[in-house]
Amino acid sequence: MAGSIELREVTFDNLHAVCALSATLTPGQKECVADNVVSVAQGLLAENAWMRAVYSEGSPVGFIMVDTHFADAPEEDHRACFLWRFMIARAWQRTGLGSAALGLVIEAFRAHGYRVLYTSCEVENDESPLGFYLGHGFENTGETDEGGEEILRLSLSDAPPARPMLPMAPRIALVTVWTDEMEPMKRFYTETLGFLVKNDLGEYVELEHNGVRFAICRRAVMESHSDAFSVRPAGQRFELAFPCSSRSDVDATYESLIAAGAGPVAGPQDMPWNQRTALFSDPDGNIHEVFADLRSGEQEGDD
Repeated sequence: MAGSIELREVTFDNLHAVCALSATLTPGQKECVADNVVSVAQGLLAENAWMRAVYSEGSPVGFIMVDTHFADAPEEDHRACFLWRFMIARAWQRTGLGSAALGLVIEAFRAHGYRVLYTSCEVENDESPLGFYLGHGFENTGETDEGGEEILRLSLSDAPPARPMLPMAPRIALVTVWTDEMEPMKRFYTETLGFLVKNDLGEYVELEHNGVRFAICRRAVMESHSDAFSVRPAGQRFELAFPCSSRSDVDATYESLIAAGAGPVAGPQDMPWNQRTALFSDPDGNIHEVFADLRSGEQEGDD
């Protein structure tokens, strides 16, 4: 869980812990950002490096280095700085902590009269941070640096204020399916889809398989807690998506599900977003899907 966050100077006392964070990254992420040992060494030798460790709840979880004088920026952008290195340890990724840390950097340099923050990133890598930066207001300049990375630009006058950290991690721990008919739904998710019962209280059943956990609950159980639960939903309210390893597995799984009692909605077809998808429904009419990512080699092999 991400809690309070702050930026601290990199010192002899925390240097080892900061450098060790790089080992937590995936191989793809390591291709996108230099090892922290290398970054710290470069920062110590550079003239204008601003290095900070990202701390959450008193522990180092990331590293940031900014070039405080980006000489290559157009004259109209000065004062400009360059986000040289930015990493968050894997266990704290997708918790909102990276957004909060970037917000602190933006606030710090905006307060010191900087007008523009630049950065660059690898875009060909599947784990490129390009989407993260674009989602935080950076714009692609259309230029690349000497290493082939695309250069991004953020006007600090237009940048939004730092996002507050929530006292929770934005991760979904449990999905609850509301129903008026427990037994048909329980049989469907256990016998047809193969989920295991983790906890069965009759009106509330928790299911689990391979780390995926969700629950089925009779709607009437919660009506005494809030009148909102007595309002009947209209239309498709949620979807569960089940991955397959190949397009042929999608076809075979769909046939098996329909034969086992799932409602047919749409047979397997290749979708514009490069997936093969088939749709089926549970006893309450909720529409779910099985899918597989389509790779060019696989498509050619199946033709």
